[in-house]
Amino acid sequence: MDRSWYRPIQHVEGTRRKFKSVSLEEESLRSMNWLNLEPKHIINDNVYGSVKVPSPIDKIIDTAEFQRLRNLKQTGLVYRVYPNCEHSRFVHSLGTFSLAYTLVDKLRHNQPSLNITPADHTCVAVAALLHDVGHGPFSHLFDGEFAKRCGSSFKHEDMSIRIIRSIMSKDDIRESFKDILGQGKDYDDNVQFITELISSKPFEFKNIESFESLSNQQKRDAVKEEWVSAVSGRGPEKSFLYDIVSNSDNGHDVDKMDYLLRDSKASGVAITFSDQSLSRLLDHVRVVTDPISGLKRIGYSEKCQKEVQSIGDSRQELHSKVYQHKAVRFIEALMVDALIKAGPLLEYKGSNNDLFPLSRVTEDVEAYIKTSDFVEQEILNSSSPDRRMIEAQQSLQKIQRREIGCKVGSFEMSPKNATQSGGIENNEMGATEVSKKVEERMRQILKAIDEIEGLGGKLANVNFTVMHSVLGRGLDEKTHPIERQLFYRGKPKDSDGQPMEGFYVDEDYVVNNCPRMATKWEIFVMGDRCLKDEDNADLVKYISKALRDAGEAEKFLTPRKRSPPQEESPDPNCFVPAKRRLFPTK
Repeated sequence: MDRSWYRPIQHVEGTRRKFKSVSLEEESLRSMNWLNLEPKHIINDNVYGSVKVPSPIDKIIDTAEFQRLRNLKQTGLVYRVYPNCEHSRFVHSLGTFSLAYTLVDKLRHNQPSLNITPADHTCVAVAALLHDVGHGPFSHLFDGEFAKRCGSSFKHEDMSIRIIRSIMSKDDIRESFKDILGQGKDYDDNVQFITELISSKPFEFKNIESFESLSNQQKRDAVKEEWVSAVSGRGPEKSFLYDIVSNSDNGHDVDKMDYLLRDSKASGVAITFSDQSLSRLLDHVRVVTDPISGLKRIGYSEKCQKEVQSIGDSRQELHSKVYQHKAVRFIEALMVDALIKAGPLLEYKGSNNDLFPLSRVTEDVEAYIKTSDFVEQEILNSSSPDRRMIEAQQSLQKIQRREIGCKVGSFEMSPKNATQSGGIENNEMGATEVSKKVEERMRQILKAIDEIEGLGGKLANVNFTVMHSVLGRGLDEKTHPIERQLFYRGKPKDSDGQPMEGFYVDEDYVVNNCPRMATKWEIFVMGDRCLKDEDNADLVKYISKALRDAGEAEKFLTPRKRSPPQEESPDPNCFVPAKRRLFPTK
């Protein structure tokens, strides 16, 4: 067992060794029970080699709620395009736990003045382990397009909180964690802190009106006031703990670091964020003071700026090539159709033996945890003669037979082009609205072309769907995540008991290293696979051109400069003197 935490703090000056006296606060920390560093389980992992699970964390892993994550694929339906992407939310959660545990362990050893307690360490580890426990079938598809089609505002983070409270209220879990998290009110306060670590946004004080114009003292007073209203699990002195699991301020959290590495390895799609990037960040992570708010935040050495930048860039890479691959998006549309049609016929027993259809299963935790990716097989194996179930089975059979359409045109656009007019918002709903507007305008254009060319309705009645992908780095379209990350200069030090003051990258760094658009939308057309036949080559050209023209007509695209008509060839007998060269050739 590593007992370095229990030794007196040593300072070396030349050849003399001095021992710092142990304060009452440090003595009390030494007497507390840290997580048992002797692992209860060592689990092989294809990203980190192994994940060490100490007691009593294993008690949570063995609950039915957590074991359910084995039946939820981490990347939803991506495996239909990238067959090796069949890893589960279970292994991702273990990986995220391992990173969070390691990061906090490094901080408490490197910066003892932070006074990280066993309860702090445990709460962060548990939050990392359970941060995705509220996901539904096919992960983001369930609380995304399916929820929208059901008219629901359900988010998996809300269900995660409900399930966490359910898990942590079990008698055996309470008993296992009482030596670390306490009992009664202390235990309940720590559970509240766990839920805040995955759901709260305590750093949104920057949105306070005229915040930048306040004096430093006024800023600090405003931040303290906002902090109390935002969270209650820990005070401002432990603000850095909210940066670790789910960082809504810049997105550089252990959740993202794990899924970037894990999903890249599984899909075989290379990204700029790598194992070496992660190792370098963990070696240079420290808690620093935010020069704006005065809060303690997670910071990295100035020499790690490229590694930090690669996190946001890699997110966009994977969204473009993997998560929102055109075939994946079309398969998701077929799956949502199947779930909507079969949903009323699929019922799950909840508390008090009440039955809940799939569309309302989010109303009851007990019923919800009975759902998983197996819902696809439930539909396919159903013997119900109901027409809705038969149509749902037909949609799933299209996926199995790979009848998923083909891409026949696309364009990329800045969200700003859409949001600056028409009341369209910069989010998934906004991109959906853009797709609808483009499809409506395309059909008008194609109908007009059909009449002009005399195609007899062949072009006007062609079957296609306009879809979209939101390819972002985690924040809005103008802000690269690195702009909100704190860094420190020089060698880290903690000799005076105060974290170093951090700094943000300057505007020159952003201009020289970051793209002008941090987020972009891709609008694309999916049509029947028969459109790829040679006989339909002209149709594809018309559709592709109509897509571009529709984007320009709706002002989502900057009108393309048209080449001027070619003039008649000059008379070869007419001599025109060449223009004088500014720099004559030798």
